[in-house]
Amino acid sequence: MNITCPQCGFSRELPADRLPARAVIATCPKCACRFRFSPEDGVLETLDAPAPRDGTTAGSAGQDDPLPPGAIVPGRQVREEEPERAASEAEGKRREPRSEDGGAFADRPDAAPEQEEEEDIRRTASRAYAREAARLREPERDADPHAEHDYEANPWETAPGHDGWLASFYQTVMRVMFAAPRFFGSLNPEAPQLRALCFYLIICVVQTVVERFWGGILLAIMAPSAATDPQLEKMLALLAPQSNLAMTLLLRTAMLVLQLYVFSGLTHLAYRFVAPDRASFPLVFQVMVYSSAPALLCVIPALGSLAGMVWGLACMAVGCRAALRLNWPQTLLGFVPVCMVMGPMILQLLYAVQS
Repeated sequence: MNITCPQCGFSRELPADRLPARAVIATCPKCACRFRFSPEDGVLETLDAPAPRDGTTAGSAGQDDPLPPGAIVPGRQVREEEPERAASEAEGKRREPRSEDGGAFADRPDAAPEQEEEEDIRRTASRAYAREAARLREPERDADPHAEHDYEANPWETAPGHDGWLASFYQTVMRVMFAAPRFFGSLNPEAPQLRALCFYLIICVVQTVVERFWGGILLAIMAPSAATDPQLEKMLALLAPQSNLAMTLLLRTAMLVLQLYVFSGLTHLAYRFVAPDRASFPLVFQVMVYSSAPALLCVIPALGSLAGMVWGLACMAVGCRAALRLNWPQTLLGFVPVCMVMGPMILQLLYAVQS
């Protein structure tokens, strides 16, 4: 599009891809006439006539006059001289102003008509500083991908927080079960063990009460059939509770806590041999604690407890790998001592059921 000044007839070609999308105020670089134009209608109106500038003379024929403040000529740098300076020192700063619409005549639409050049320079410097600061912050975010998640990585550590104890417990269980790599990868080795142990005790109490409830229902359903089946009667006698609920909670909780520390110690000892530079008992302990979250699936009768056990073992393996930054062979080798301890116990339990 060819833009022509309505005052002096000076014109300049503007590429179609740089045309403004709306009407803008333009300043003629030759006579300083300010007018409004749009790509559709051309020149709409003349805002003011050119005014002479103090200390500025017109150039020779065939050359443009010095540009008034705010004039924009793409591809050309304007040398600005201060009137107070002597001719021997007139080297001024060279700058290349830009317009939001990119036109040959276009001023910035949101700029004031008599805006001072110093303010424009300050804004340009401020934008450049902001871009540079944002660029310098990017490597820090790339170097620490979990930085934005550290505050809420483990809701149980910050409980009660804004949501309360119950919401923090629920969010922690959900993150363990459905976002295990991210959750275990952000565990804090300096976190207090007592808070993690409280989480484990809650899981143990809920699991014991629920299993006691479903066990009572199962015994009530199968009791009539056990009168004619000695094998079934023996199995029901093995499953029947031998004490009241309070004593069962106390004994089973103590046994599970002892089992937690034994398995954590064995796993940590194994990792001391497999990866001595990455072994950390606080991290292994927290992995063992929070991996018990899937045990809450025991609320589902029949297959809930079995599914929770398998899911918990999977979370335990993923958690050790993510928390200690191990590979899969190192991770699985760390569970060899635990398997050696649990294997005979499982076989003995199966033998007791069959006999």
